[in-house]
Amino acid sequence: MNLPGFSGLLDRANRFTIRHLEWVDQVTRSSPRLVIAGLLLLLLGSLASLFSIRFETDIFRLFPADRPAMRLLLDSLEWSGGANQAYFLLEGDPAALPAEAARLAERLRTLQVDGAPAFKRVVYRIYEESEAQRFTDLVAFSAAHPAAFVPLEETTVLLERFRPKAVDQALDQLTAELAGSIGASGVALSLADPLGLRSLILPRLKAGSQALDMDPSSPYFLSRDGRVLIMIAEPVKPVQEMAFARKLVAGINQARSGAQVKISCAGAHISAVIDEAAMKSNILSCIISSLVVVLGIFYAVYRRIWPTLMIPVILAVGVVLALGTAGLFLSSIHIISFAFMALIIGLGTDYSIHLYDRFHNERVAGATTDQAISLAVVDTGQGLFTAATTTALPFLALGWAEVRALSELGLLVGLGVIFSLYATLFLMPLLLRKTDTPERVYRPLPGLGLVRLWRLAGRWSRPLLWGAGGLVLLFFLLSLRTSFDGELKNLQPQHSEAFHAQELVEQHLNLAPRSLLVAVDGAGQSAVMQHNLAVEALVIRLAAEGRLQAWSSLGQIMNRRADQEQIVTRLQGIGFRADELTKKLYDKGFSVASFESYLKQLKGSSLTTVVDESVIIAQLEASPLRGVVDRHLVQDRSGWHALTYLYFKAGQLDQAGFVQELAKSVPAARVTGTDLVSQELLAAVRRSAVNGIAFGGILTLLLLLSHFKNVTGIISSLGPVLFGAVAMLGAMVLVGMKLNFMNIMVLVTIIGMGSDYGLHIQHRCAEGLAEQQEQNFIQAARSVLLSALTTIAGFGSLAFTDYGAMSSIGWATNFGIGFTVLAALLLVPATLRLVTTPRR
Repeated sequence: MNLPGFSGLLDRANRFTIRHLEWVDQVTRSSPRLVIAGLLLLLLGSLASLFSIRFETDIFRLFPADRPAMRLLLDSLEWSGGANQAYFLLEGDPAALPAEAARLAERLRTLQVDGAPAFKRVVYRIYEESEAQRFTDLVAFSAAHPAAFVPLEETTVLLERFRPKAVDQALDQLTAELAGSIGASGVALSLADPLGLRSLILPRLKAGSQALDMDPSSPYFLSRDGRVLIMIAEPVKPVQEMAFARKLVAGINQARSGAQVKISCAGAHISAVIDEAAMKSNILSCIISSLVVVLGIFYAVYRRIWPTLMIPVILAVGVVLALGTAGLFLSSIHIISFAFMALIIGLGTDYSIHLYDRFHNERVAGATTDQAISLAVVDTGQGLFTAATTTALPFLALGWAEVRALSELGLLVGLGVIFSLYATLFLMPLLLRKTDTPERVYRPLPGLGLVRLWRLAGRWSRPLLWGAGGLVLLFFLLSLRTSFDGELKNLQPQHSEAFHAQELVEQHLNLAPRSLLVAVDGAGQSAVMQHNLAVEALVIRLAAEGRLQAWSSLGQIMNRRADQEQIVTRLQGIGFRADELTKKLYDKGFSVASFESYLKQLKGSSLTTVVDESVIIAQLEASPLRGVVDRHLVQDRSGWHALTYLYFKAGQLDQAGFVQELAKSVPAARVTGTDLVSQELLAAVRRSAVNGIAFGGILTLLLLLSHFKNVTGIISSLGPVLFGAVAMLGAMVLVGMKLNFMNIMVLVTIIGMGSDYGLHIQHRCAEGLAEQQEQNFIQAARSVLLSALTTIAGFGSLAFTDYGAMSSIGWATNFGIGFTVLAALLLVPATLRLVTTPRR
């Protein structure tokens, strides 16, 4: 750097850092009580802020909701009630499922929370006996207006039903039904539909009311193989009321106890409570186990109980201050983001290790307590300050990311790093001055085999660097095969009930592995239905071409005006009259008065009348099959929404091509699906990660430049980062791991943390005699090695959680940090020995 102005700016930044650290050293020496008082005030303020934060578990809240596909997905969950409903999957002997479902339904209906019913409704069959009259009314309407419901392709079958011979057969069947034990509701259905036209209509309505592949012959929500029966219940309060949700789940567990079949639960309330407990348990166990390992490593090397016990205090201070400060900007924190606080266990311990290691070495060399502390705080502190800044700033740069998962991660970890550094700089000197005495004997610390490592790097500098280059190339080629896992379900706890229930649905009840949802929005019902015709036309063509497995919309469930007109025209040609049916009923010995309503509609030309679509929709809404309408036509504060569902196998439908076709046919239509949402989220995560890596990388480069002022120092710091990042991606390919929405941010972590390792070694070893370089390397490398181990123990312990998101982060971190520290311990000294000639 030959620019005087830039060089002067770097010099001033360096001098400021030194003066700042000298001030820290001075204030901890002269005003320890002031330091403690100030810290307590900050902790009290942070605790007050911390108690105002609520924690969330909904995975969807981690990602931007303003993207089209994600927005429609969230809207559809609200429209369908899926965001608040509870689902029960009964799994077992098909003969036992209905009885067990009836018992469970009764218990859920009588379940109370705080003295009030817990559920608004509980359903597990097409319609309940209490709604028999409404079902009869629907059958009566459809039997009198078959053109409204009978599929157009079955018009010929419908016409045959009105032939004299077919009418006689239907009335004979009716006689048999009425003579049998069919119950009052069965009698009512038979009288409402004497010609049995419901057999042409109800299968279509039933299929259209379902989002799942169910047995069309069963009155229950039963899978085709008969192994799984699904029950849907709607709690009286939303999932946001966690006190209610916890009591509700306790009641559900009691209601399903003693069942003869396996009952799995899913839904927002269940996930919010069960998954929250699982996540908290995972995080807590990781934090405790990693803290024990970290403290064990520290004590095993340094054999000092008070500095070891100070580490949890420093970590607690750093975490509380970070969360409290974050609470000034955030009203809520996702539980996955909070899991990243485990990273502070590793990073916070790093600063204690470096500080105490330098102090210990200076005491071994004969320095007094104050001299050793001053050297540790001011000299080693320069490396710590730069390392903490290069770690914190890339994370803080993510605070402006459009993806909440990244922004919360960046804010929490960035603040945690800063506060952990200052907690170390202020608290560790206070402890050392309080516990250390001139008489205390300090013995040399174990070299951990680092002497041989230093000499190996010196003797084989060129082969090591060439070998590292070859490995980087190999890992780079492997990293080109890196794939991305966009399945949000894989981020959930793998052994949770919700995950198991989802697997059951996929195995027994899915119409097809892939699905899309198309929404047409508008101010009025008729306008929305009219605009949706273009969507239906496109979907019908795709189905005819074999590009869909199944599909459903209101247009598939009921006949639109054009289809009705075709059916009515053909019905007019058969010349069927109500008088003919009246005579046949009389001849068969029926009481004609029992069929008065049906006959009256026939006399009013109901068979040959085109029914307005709004009338058909109103009839469905008033029936037990109102779910048909609720699923396909929604009204909210913004207007009406007509929904069309598409189901297909992998590779069967070109989703991008469909979106383009849809945009041409119906420009205002919206579309969503798992793959489309994943693509949106991936694009958002990629932009945020790239911006964070680029911005954080530039800041890191500037900070390293201000610290070293030469290219060698910068290469020594960033070289291991490059090696670690590329090797991490290559290793993930080798073990079959994929990148996902969460572990992709480990790349940001590697840039922030990885540059520290080379920085510390370069900072201590760049100058001096050969013997002194070796001793400095042992001291710095020991701190770096222990820091990496504590980081892996702290953050990498997430690899062993059951939560997919955190587990993938943990494994990626283990790979990244492991390769980075290996490169720092081998390649940095090899580079130093190659480019410098130490004085003897």
